[in-house]
Amino acid sequence: MGRRTRRENASLFAVVACLLVALMSTAAPARAAKPPGPILYVSDRGGHLDLWEMQADGSSPVNLTNDDALDDFPAWSADGRRIAWTKGGVGPEGEIWVMDANGSNARQVTFNAFSHTGATWSPDGRQIAFSSIRNGNQDIYVIDVDGKSERRLTTDPASDWAPDWSPDGTRIAWTSARSGHEAVYTMNADGSDVHRVTPDRLEGGIPGWSPDGTRILFSSAQCAKCAESDLWAVNADGTGLKQITDTPANELAKSWLPDGRSVVGTFSNVAPSEKELTSGELAVWDVATGVMTRLANSSGSDGHPDWASVVWWRTVIPGEVTARDHELQERDNAAWAKAGGGAATIEYNLPKAGHVRVRVFDEAGREVARPVDEWQPAGRHSTLFAFGAGPNQVFRYRVDCDGRSTSGKIETGP
Repeated sequence: MGRRTRRENASLFAVVACLLVALMSTAAPARAAKPPGPILYVSDRGGHLDLWEMQADGSSPVNLTNDDALDDFPAWSADGRRIAWTKGGVGPEGEIWVMDANGSNARQVTFNAFSHTGATWSPDGRQIAFSSIRNGNQDIYVIDVDGKSERRLTTDPASDWAPDWSPDGTRIAWTSARSGHEAVYTMNADGSDVHRVTPDRLEGGIPGWSPDGTRILFSSAQCAKCAESDLWAVNADGTGLKQITDTPANELAKSWLPDGRSVVGTFSNVAPSEKELTSGELAVWDVATGVMTRLANSSGSDGHPDWASVVWWRTVIPGEVTARDHELQERDNAAWAKAGGGAATIEYNLPKAGHVRVRVFDEAGREVARPVDEWQPAGRHSTLFAFGAGPNQVFRYRVDCDGRSTSGKIETGP
């Protein structure tokens, strides 16, 4: 094959102060995976247990709660706009609360002086499942997010705890000792059709559904006498059991990266003499290889992380924010450009973090693509818009970020 000429390889760029559109002459490549959302977790680094948030790489930790109450077990809603958690610790003062993703509008959901932990949202955001200890027995309950219509789902004398709602909303996974050993079970969202998923020998628990709902992550060795635990995954029907980690450390995780390739959790070392755990640290594990990446190493103990499946907006913005803090650029219009076909790479620079929406419209003004609709950190970003075959197509794009926008025109053809 002969070497291509410079002209054949050339791409045409339309540059506007903060937005660069590159129109590539090759076939449209596969759409790149969206960057992972932020991670909720609990930490006592401030001297008491609070909810914190950090970016997926462990950077930019932000304190979401700062009060005398013990805040624990945080859970993102499916759309990433709200957080449910336990305020008051694991005792009878522990109640389920919800708040907006930026820590505002906190309100109490349960009011009955029982221990409530392990909140998990229904995918539509209308209900919350949780475990509660009442009359000496721990069971799974569901309540509407407005605090009404509480229902009890489990009634077995054994402890039932750590629920997790499936992505399609039809099933709930949870931990139960009803066989005499800790194990992961699933049931319909109304409490019917109970199935055991993990074998007794693993003493498994703390389940977490994969983003596609086909697998369940869990941790082994959850019995009272067990010491070191490892991470495992299993198909939702109980087949395909796979061990992810096999180390001397104690590993606990239930939250997946949205692409299903990694999970986030807590690890701690086990003191051989006392069989007690050291302070917890946050880490990410590759599901295929079990390789661990440490996220944060604070002076305190961190735990119970939950990875946002949708990036909506930055949760906390310190100080006063003006429109210019999220300005894309002073100029608003990008020049048009011609392209030979395939795909357009839209690149843009964000001076500040914010919720970014990139939309593409046809000549009639109809939206034909929305390649980006999520929170993004400051810096340079890019996304792809793939267009079908056909001569002389004209598209307009618009990039919005918290009240500021920039736009441009794309024309394809020979």
